[in-house]
Amino acid sequence: MARPKSPLVWILIAVGGASALCCTGTLGLLALGLIAGDDTVPGTAPSAEARTHAGRKGEPGGFAFDAPQGWKTLPDGRFIIAYPNKYGDPLGVEALRLPSVPGLDDGEGKVVRLWRERVGADWNGVPPHPRVMRRFMANGARAFFATEVVKHKGNGRSFLISLYLVEADDRFEPLVFIQSFASTGYGEDLSASFSWDTSYAKVEEALKGVRGSPVGLPLVDDAEVVGRFQYSSNSATQYVNTFTGATTMSTVSYGIDFTFGKDHTFQYKFVGASGQVGAMNFGADDDQGAWSVKHDVLTVTGAKRTRRYLLIGAARTPEGRRALYMLPEHPSWSLAPGSVAQHGELYVSMD
Repeated sequence: MARPKSPLVWILIAVGGASALCCTGTLGLLALGLIAGDDTVPGTAPSAEARTHAGRKGEPGGFAFDAPQGWKTLPDGRFIIAYPNKYGDPLGVEALRLPSVPGLDDGEGKVVRLWRERVGADWNGVPPHPRVMRRFMANGARAFFATEVVKHKGNGRSFLISLYLVEADDRFEPLVFIQSFASTGYGEDLSASFSWDTSYAKVEEALKGVRGSPVGLPLVDDAEVVGRFQYSSNSATQYVNTFTGATTMSTVSYGIDFTFGKDHTFQYKFVGASGQVGAMNFGADDDQGAWSVKHDVLTVTGAKRTRRYLLIGAARTPEGRRALYMLPEHPSWSLAPGSVAQHGELYVSMD
């Protein structure tokens, strides 16, 4: 598979002034299980061939991408939009297609391999193990994708790149989105990081024109949910008395343990601690009941309360352990970069 000779093939650069005029990236509102029904048998994991044909037919030919109005189509087939933000800094979003990837098996693995081959070869600061997520396209077809901040080899500026693999009959159709920010002021990297949630709206606008096939399949198979998974988080803050030099520290730490059974029952355990070190407050909770997956939403109905999670991944860690990447229910239900960073929870299998 031929790759671009350099990042300049992917990015339109304006010479002088505030340069880079393109790029894209990221993630947006999901279908929330409202597009179509679940055609799989609970507790089973269909083969790649079965997954290809189990859903209903989607786009003729398996794939379509209609760029939004206002985007410029370049002679080589790329699409680009450039515009200023409210401070006058140039923002850009670029979309381009890559050659098809045969087969619908191992979507996460194919994202990682293509990421290393294409993004890793042409950009600096590329993480070798991108976080692979899943989402629905406009017509309910599935896609695997990764989004990370990278550095341009020529000018050192930050870009947010998203690589999507969209299911299309018997193959994946790759789409790359690149988000850019350009400013002549200081602290450009920091300002760029704040811009991603703004320019991602243009990516979502473009993704409305992406359609694949088949449709009607769950985003995560029930068999991928079954097992015992754990998530933990902690943070600490240290305070210094400027008069005496004395220091104190407060911390918040908690862990969650989910066990999802093949019979669609679950057990939930929570333990946590918070407060000033030496005078911590501890708490615990547990629950049990039934779980179900409807497209991209995991609903956990317990005796004490009902919890809902947006499923955005079911990949394996670099060490090979199964993992569920989920967003607890909150008002935005968004996969914008900031939302993922603030609310995403990576549950790692303990089996």
